[in-house]
Amino acid sequence: MGRMLSFSQPAVLALAVLATPQAVGAEGFPNDLAAREDAVALEPLAPWNLHFGENKCRLVRYFGTQDKPHMVMLEQAAPRAGFGLTLAGPEIRSFHRAPSIEVGIERDEPLQRRERFGSGDVEQVGKALIFPSYYIGPARAEGAPMAAGIDVKEAGTIDRIVLERRGRVLSFETGNMGQPIEALNICTSDLLNVWGLDPEQHKSYFPARWLNESAVVGRIQASYPREALNRGEQAVFRLRVIIEEDGSVSDCHLENSTEVDRLDSPACRSMMGARFEPARTADGEAMRSFYATTVSYSIGR
Repeated sequence: MGRMLSFSQPAVLALAVLATPQAVGAEGFPNDLAAREDAVALEPLAPWNLHFGENKCRLVRYFGTQDKPHMVMLEQAAPRAGFGLTLAGPEIRSFHRAPSIEVGIERDEPLQRRERFGSGDVEQVGKALIFPSYYIGPARAEGAPMAAGIDVKEAGTIDRIVLERRGRVLSFETGNMGQPIEALNICTSDLLNVWGLDPEQHKSYFPARWLNESAVVGRIQASYPREALNRGEQAVFRLRVIIEEDGSVSDCHLENSTEVDRLDSPACRSMMGARFEPARTADGEAMRSFYATTVSYSIGR
């Protein structure tokens, strides 16, 4: 249903498909690290807050203390298995410029090494780490239909979000994420109605397959304004297209996931020329659907 397009500088702009993160070993399970005496644990300040938008859904919660608040945000611009994860606050400063970070979410899975992530600032909160595409649970079996949305059963294995770097451990004590993720899925399912798509069909379907990906990505790379990169601007965009039953693209929407003043991605202009093998129902019939991905512009990571 989507991969992450990642562009970086210096060097030639390039498409980078996210590799499987490296596990750091059995001793690196989130609950074990959070139990260490020197771990910094951030307790919730307020309940989860779900923001409904016309083109995206955000699940936000604040942690820490009133004078030093921290934030966890999960964001989706389409109902998909992955989500954007932003962690912000004063304690993030210790991780902000790291070339890689160990991240753990599911209590029954070891931490994973993440090397592709963005950094920024959240107003009134502080430094932020932005993981454009985070997935939980097993990958979909080849040839099997999928359901649009995050796996709620796997979300029930999340009790905290843990960061580790050079022995420093930071834990956001989220509590069980099953119900919050279920609410996020309802929000993104409603987006399908807004876009004129059938949510029932997307409960079990075969997603569209991009046929001319290399050519379109090449055009996006070639047309991106070099001066924006030279200014050192970084950004994360959520891209979504509507795919008709014949595989053509009828609409494209690009949503800023980070606040940018002048950085304008040309991705939608190029995506209107994309060709897809159409999505199909569980019975194999062509259906109107969507394709979603993340476009990430980063500097020298």
